[in-house]
Amino acid sequence: MSDKNEHWWRDFLVVSARTDVGMRRSNNQDSFATEPAATPRLGKTRGHLFVVADGMGAHAAGELASKMAATLTTQSYFKRVEQSPPEALRDALLDAHAEIRKRGESDEAFRDMGTTCDALAILPEGALVGHVGDSRVYRLRDRTIEQLTFDHSLVWEARRLPNSHPAFQKLTNIPKNIITRSLGPTESLVVDVEGPFPLRPGDAFLLCSDGLSGQFEDSEIGQILEVFQPEEATETLVNLANLRGGPDNITVVVARYKAEPNWVELGREIERAERAQAKKKPTSTLAWTALALAIASFGAAVCGFAGVLGASGAAVGVGVGAAALGAGFVGLFAWGVRDRWSAESDEWSEKTWGAGPYVRASAAPNVEFCEKVADVCDQLCDAMREQQIFAPDWDGVANARAQAKTAFERGDFAGSLRADASVINYMMSELKKNAPTQR
Repeated sequence: MSDKNEHWWRDFLVVSARTDVGMRRSNNQDSFATEPAATPRLGKTRGHLFVVADGMGAHAAGELASKMAATLTTQSYFKRVEQSPPEALRDALLDAHAEIRKRGESDEAFRDMGTTCDALAILPEGALVGHVGDSRVYRLRDRTIEQLTFDHSLVWEARRLPNSHPAFQKLTNIPKNIITRSLGPTESLVVDVEGPFPLRPGDAFLLCSDGLSGQFEDSEIGQILEVFQPEEATETLVNLANLRGGPDNITVVVARYKAEPNWVELGREIERAERAQAKKKPTSTLAWTALALAIASFGAAVCGFAGVLGASGAAVGVGVGAAALGAGFVGLFAWGVRDRWSAESDEWSEKTWGAGPYVRASAAPNVEFCEKVADVCDQLCDAMREQQIFAPDWDGVANARAQAKTAFERGDFAGSLRADASVINYMMSELKKNAPTQR
């Protein structure tokens, strides 16, 4: 592609990603990947991939498992160009599962290590999700947040049971952190694929570990996505999760679908790139077909020549000729199947995978959440005054708090959230700069 369009995907996606160790953990076992398509062809056929993984295991095992999941899922997905996107996404997660399991079995220190993994692919046909575990993928649209994934946890699995089932009756006693699926520990694994979910300008997608979702109501996450652009949204979510206790690692990726891409221009770029590639590699389907025909012709000739050899040579000649003839027709059949698959593979988006969304909640800014954020802001400011770790710009803080109060009183809850969140983000940023050991 030309230099002007080298990163054309940035024209319609705005992306931000953050990971944080939290307030109570000594190491970060979360990992993430944000991987835009490297070529126009991959942009059309594979889209752009985003991954979040939350590792489990003693010492460095969980950290290794999540890193392997993020890396291997991404690599495998983009390599599986002969499969439809849903199949490629599912098999990419299974590839990561197999490698993590193999690594765990080869080293006692990593035995039984595992990780959740969520992968989001954004393609022209829509958004696809591959999912294992209790990390989550959300979509914001029209002031409504939807959870696109089903938690593979004991609590969520129990919800599938009839109301009369004993496990359902004890639902309130089931620990929330017990998951039923993960990459690595088990020999077999079922990967959920959800979608495709149609895209509209303004849609925002969020992937997160349970270190984030465990500290928020769905509606609160939705309000942050509604009010803020991706960079401010990830910063605000991580800071609020930490100020609410930060008991776990926190990872969040936000991708906002800003505008409809120019798919016509993208198609032209693909054609130009493929014409240039064809000049470098003249071997084509036609060349392979010609080779298959040549093999078939050779097989027929050998069969004919067998009669000249007489009875003693006929069996050998017929055998060789039949094999060559068969190879030729197999070659022709294979190319026919490949051409037919290529045509059919474009129709994958006409089918729906999974049953998501599973949860919906309002994302309209409201009184309750504004009051909660204001209360956190009050406590943070009071703590900074008492500890005197650094000297904030108190005049700027006072102005922002006044703006938040005024906005709240006139019913502008989005404005109130913006102003109070700006104070929280400023304070947390300065705290990290001035007292990193206080985390």
